[in-house]
Amino acid sequence: MPKSKKLTAVYALIMDLPLSIVVTIVALALGGNLSMERFIPSFCLAYVLTFFINFLPVGMIGFKFASKHAEDNTFKFGLLANMIIALFFVVILDLVMTAFGVFVAGHGTMSEYLFAVVAGFIPCYIPTLIIAMVWYPVADKASRAICHE
Repeated sequence: MPKSKKLTAVYALIMDLPLSIVVTIVALALGGNLSMERFIPSFCLAYVLTFFINFLPVGMIGFKFASKHAEDNTFKFGLLANMIIALFFVVILDLVMTAFGVFVAGHGTMSEYLFAVVAGFIPCYIPTLIIAMVWYPVADKASRAICHE
């Protein structure tokens, strides 16, 4: 059964907080720009982006992929589903946040942007996947309790 928009929004607000914090810290650290001055706008951008990404059918795509390769309610199923979901999140975050960091905040070049996108993907993907695996049950349970769904 698909989530209501209200449940999706509340879930996104809970789920995306640690995700946005960690991805922002990793991305800024990789670029050598980890400061509160750079953290705040980058975190806000990440949090808004991740909020809206939750309304894309990435969860359904991850679920369908995992359903083809694992039994429901198993660790393997959760890992496969979250690998796909994390992939979507990180690709979008990597492209947009790197553009913000390189072009807007750093006044960099296209070659710097492309290098940063490639260099930042794996270091951002791994913590995103871990957060998805660990934090999903908490965010799902809390959002359902808040929305009474």
